[in-house]
Amino acid sequence: MQTEDSGSLNTMTKSPEMLQKYLEEVEAAAEEVICDRQEIITLDRRRNTNREALRQLRNNNLTGHSLTSKTWICVGNMFIRMPKNQVTENIEKEQKQLDTEINNLRNGLCSKVNYLNDLEHKQNVIGTNLKALSPEDWKAVKQVLGQ
Repeated sequence: MQTEDSGSLNTMTKSPEMLQKYLEEVEAAAEEVICDRQEIITLDRRRNTNREALRQLRNNNLTGHSLTSKTWICVGNMFIRMPKNQVTENIEKEQKQLDTEINNLRNGLCSKVNYLNDLEHKQNVIGTNLKALSPEDWKAVKQVLGQ
């Protein structure tokens, strides 16, 4: 006499292709999560490097160097001498672009982690769908708190 549990076990042993397909799907989802996390780390390091460069440029401006003076920057594998204000603008544009890319990756990462948890039959991580408060929300909170 065969029970339900042993019947489902026999189904799994009869179809190794189904098991292999399932494992491939889980592995692909996990690989996407790992790649996105690594990309966030890489972009964040670049953003920090840019932040350091901006701070150095601003400190040089405070020490008497004018914005119209030129500075050396490294582009690819060559050095170029450009006006400081143009370098600062370019770095600030890149910072905005990096912020956007990082935020997009982080937003997509939440859904990918939840999908992976669904595949592994795990409970979704609590708090992954949280969003920052908008300025209007902060204003409402401050009103409620009496500030």
